[in-house]
Amino acid sequence: MATAQERDRERAGQLPPRETAALLRTETDAPAPHMPPVPSIALSWQRCAEAGVHRDQPAPLPASADLPAPDATALARTLGFVDAEARLLDLVCDPDSVAALAAQGWTTGSCWSEQCAGTNGVALALLESFPAQVCGSDHYCAFLSPYCTAAAPVHDSLGGLVGAFVAIAPAASAHPHTLGMVSAAASALTGELRMNLWLSSANELLSEMNAILQTLSEGILMLLPDGTVSQMNARAGHLLGLAPSRVTGRRLADMVNLPQAFGEALRLGRELHDEEVTFVRVGGERVTCLCTLHAVASPSALASMSALTGVPDAGALLGAGQRPGGLSVSPRAGSGGYVITLRSIERVQRLVHRMTGAQARMRFSNIVGQSASLLEAVRLAHIAAGSASTVLLHGETGTGKEVFAQSIHSGSARASGPFVAINCAAIPRELISSELFGYEGGSFTGADRQGRPGKFELANGGTLFLDEIGDMPRDLQTSLLRAIETRSVVRVGGQNVIPVDVRIIAATHKDLADEVRLGNFRSDLFFRLNVFPIEVPPLRRRTGDVELLLRAVLEQLSNRLNRALGIEPEALAALEAYAWPGNVRELENVIERAVYVSERGVLALRDLPEAIRYGQRSEPAGHGGPAAQFGGLGATPGVVPGAASASAPPGGLRRESETAAALHIQRVLASCGGNMTEAARLLGVSRTTLWRKRQRYQL
Repeated sequence: MATAQERDRERAGQLPPRETAALLRTETDAPAPHMPPVPSIALSWQRCAEAGVHRDQPAPLPASADLPAPDATALARTLGFVDAEARLLDLVCDPDSVAALAAQGWTTGSCWSEQCAGTNGVALALLESFPAQVCGSDHYCAFLSPYCTAAAPVHDSLGGLVGAFVAIAPAASAHPHTLGMVSAAASALTGELRMNLWLSSANELLSEMNAILQTLSEGILMLLPDGTVSQMNARAGHLLGLAPSRVTGRRLADMVNLPQAFGEALRLGRELHDEEVTFVRVGGERVTCLCTLHAVASPSALASMSALTGVPDAGALLGAGQRPGGLSVSPRAGSGGYVITLRSIERVQRLVHRMTGAQARMRFSNIVGQSASLLEAVRLAHIAAGSASTVLLHGETGTGKEVFAQSIHSGSARASGPFVAINCAAIPRELISSELFGYEGGSFTGADRQGRPGKFELANGGTLFLDEIGDMPRDLQTSLLRAIETRSVVRVGGQNVIPVDVRIIAATHKDLADEVRLGNFRSDLFFRLNVFPIEVPPLRRRTGDVELLLRAVLEQLSNRLNRALGIEPEALAALEAYAWPGNVRELENVIERAVYVSERGVLALRDLPEAIRYGQRSEPAGHGGPAAQFGGLGATPGVVPGAASASAPPGGLRRESETAAALHIQRVLASCGGNMTEAARLLGVSRTTLWRKRQRYQL
């Protein structure tokens, strides 16, 4: 019969219920054993009884009679570790004690959970995730009664159970401090695991940051306050001609010649933002970069400033240029070093060219025409593209000289480089020098404070197209000649010689040889430019190309306007008969206007300008030849166009010329027996033009 005290302890969970005690009596056919006074141990006994664990079961591994009994002194120094499943992973003691404990079941891999070995310190520590110690008869199974088992759980950084640190000692020599020792060891091991995880994460993060640093297209340096290199990526080493692995810990000023502006910024603690600076490498080689310098505030400086001002983030206020709490601190005082960003000036220029369109878009395939004069010019341009010589393009306005220049660049070895064009006639005389050669900051009123590169520098590694070179002022021709000969420039207001690798393609509508004789153009510059001259023919001398150009222009407009376009034969004949003083540019403009004026998709004669409808020929002065004759036809013998213009009444010359032309066409047709093809060949015109003339003169 249970006493009232026993029932109270049973209800409080400190003793197993009477049914459990009955189970214990059934197992041993003896009175119920002494129940442990510790509640957690008593509950463990209850779980073991309910699970059917026998108190007199043998050790997890059978004992061997050949092994000696465990020595108490050795056991006092025995430590071990189990995993989260209560499997023994290791024991630390002398070999004899290991063998003795093995006889009692303490072997690597043996299970010490409640289901395998009943109540013990290892099982309790893992189940409750709290240090536990079980001594002597408090063990559920009898084979553990001679021992005292103490264990403390070990957790990872996220709180997950890793295992338990175990100490085994004889029950007779057990001491409460044993559990404290095990707990301290487990805490240290938990801290070590967390530290290892933190270090592993930090190393991974450091590796990722280093990988990012090394793959950046900009050069990055980290300098300590005294100018010592702390970090340098490969790009910065390439720009400065240094090996990053060899410069760490050395002063940057000892390895490269620092620019004055850069040195002043370091000395005064002043930041730089995309300043153009020139470093001098070992050996005297100069390299120009865009430099950005930022001061980095040290943690100690920020902490002291926060303490003085009472502002938690005083460093942020200082970085914003404020004076927190009235305290004045210079940027240098709080500097923990400097981060320097270097950008190659060539790379920046390539980006500028790509964004501003300083790239050649035209190819030889964009040149439309099949006339003999045009094909000869294209043949020479192909040869020029394969060379590195200076090219001089000569031709009237609108003939497509820039198309030839871009095609030569695109077909050359410099195709991947920039194509920079400058119109020498469109820039004021006072600015053309700074446009070509650039200027230093503050060189003249209105100049950019940081300076600006010229066209020669922007075209470095590519082609510089000098359009309308014949209109360049004579006093600037000397500077251009020197830049071409020396392949270097000096900025306006500067002293440094900047090497440039530029190919020159010049173009003009003037006869430079005549300009030299007139004293308007320097002969030495003319001879320097006239290495590979190419004559771009005017449209009136490109027989049969008008129709091809017309088709190309109509196709472009059709794609742009998303509508079908065509042209009537009369309109085509009028276009072919016109002299085109504005050449291809005029043709493109006329067709575009006609497309918008036309009421339908097919261009008619009425859609063209009056000068083209009536066959008026605005022939440029100084250009004669067969194309200058009326309508492109062969001249009538004895008739000189314009000979009677001084005395003839208005319209008289035109009527006489038309009559002569009609008679000449009629004679040629009669001689050919009415064969249009043969007559057109003899007259030097196309069949369309001849057909139009017959319609006009009613032949």
